[in-house]
Amino acid sequence: MSSVRRRASRSARVVAVVAGAVLVASSAAAAPAASSPAPDGEDVRVEGVDVPVRGTFTARTNAEGTGPLVRGAVHGVRRVDGGTVLYLSLGTTASSGAYLHMSSIFRPGTGAYEFDAISQLVLVDRTGGKAYLPLVAQDATSVFDDVKAEAGELPVIYAVFPELPAGTGTVDVLVGDQRAAVLAVPVEEGLLEPVADEPGPRAGTGWPAVPDVAGLGADPARSTFDLVTRTATAATQTAETSERVATTLDANVLFDKSSAALTPAAQEVLAQVAADIAARATGEVQVVGHTDSDGSTSSNDALSQERAAAVVAALQPAAGGRVTFTAVGRGENEPVAPNDSPENMQLNRRVEVVYEIEEGS
Repeated sequence: MSSVRRRASRSARVVAVVAGAVLVASSAAAAPAASSPAPDGEDVRVEGVDVPVRGTFTARTNAEGTGPLVRGAVHGVRRVDGGTVLYLSLGTTASSGAYLHMSSIFRPGTGAYEFDAISQLVLVDRTGGKAYLPLVAQDATSVFDDVKAEAGELPVIYAVFPELPAGTGTVDVLVGDQRAAVLAVPVEEGLLEPVADEPGPRAGTGWPAVPDVAGLGADPARSTFDLVTRTATAATQTAETSERVATTLDANVLFDKSSAALTPAAQEVLAQVAADIAARATGEVQVVGHTDSDGSTSSNDALSQERAAAVVAALQPAAGGRVTFTAVGRGENEPVAPNDSPENMQLNRRVEVVYEIEEGS
C-alpha cells in the first residue's frame, strides 16, 4: 500500500472511530488518551501576555503509544464567517530530545493526513450528533502551514472546520491517533489577535494568520459526519444518529422457520419499536424483510415480503397516525454475511425498520 493510501485510510479510521464510538458510554475504544478541560475564560500569562487556555492534553505521536510524548493546549474554538477555527499549541517535551514535524493536515485535493498522526484533529458536537474534520480546500490553506517544533517548543497551529450550528455552545476537541481529548471547549466569537508574521508562532507572541473561509472553496459536507449510537438486545440491533434510526430485528425471534406468522416472543419486541416510532418518528417508516439463500429465489422474495408486511401490521396500530409505513421484501439479495455457515445464514434472516426522527427528540 502506498504512503498516500496509508494516510488516507488513517483519516477514514479517525472518522469511523468518532462516528461509531464517541457517544457510546460503554465503549472502551471511545475513551480519550488524556483529558483536562479548563473553565471558560481561563487565561495564563506567557511572557507578560494573557493567553487563553481552554484545556490541556498529552498523547503519543502514534496510535501504538510508542512515539515521543506530546503535550499541548487548546486555546480556542472560534466562530468566523462561514466556518470554525481551532487554535492549539503542541510539541514534544524538552527531555525527549525529539522534534515534531507537522505539515498541513490535508494533502491538496486528497483529504489524506501527512506526517505525524498527532496532526489529526476532530471537533465533536455531542448535542448536535455531529463530528467535523478540517475543511478540504483546493490548496492546503485550510490548515496550518508546514511547522517543525524542536524539543520543548510549543508552536501554535490552527485548522478551519465547517460552520457549527448556532445552538452549539461547546465541542470536544480530539487530537491524534490516540484521540487525546479536551472536553466541553466553549465556542467563542471571532479570530484571536494579534496575528503573527510567521507560521506556528509560540503562544504569547501572536496567533497564526487564518485565511478567509469563503475563499477556500471547500465543501462543508465532505468534512461533516453523523455520530452513531449503537445499542443491542437479544433480538434487536439499533444504530441511531441525530436524524435517523435503523433497527435490525432478528427474524429467528420474530418468526418460526419458513413462516411469516409472528411468534409470541415477537409481540414484546415490536411493542418497544412501535413505542419509539410513536414518540419520535416522522414521515415514512420503511420495513424491509431479508432471508438467507436457503430455498428458491422466488420463495425467498415472497417470504421476505410477507414478513415485512406482518411487522407493519403489528407496528402500525401502536405507532400512532403521524407516520406512514412501507413494506418491502428483498429476499436473499442483500446479505450482511456470506451464506456459508448456519451462523451467517442466521444473521441474514432479519427485518429492518428505518425511520427519520424529529429534530431534538
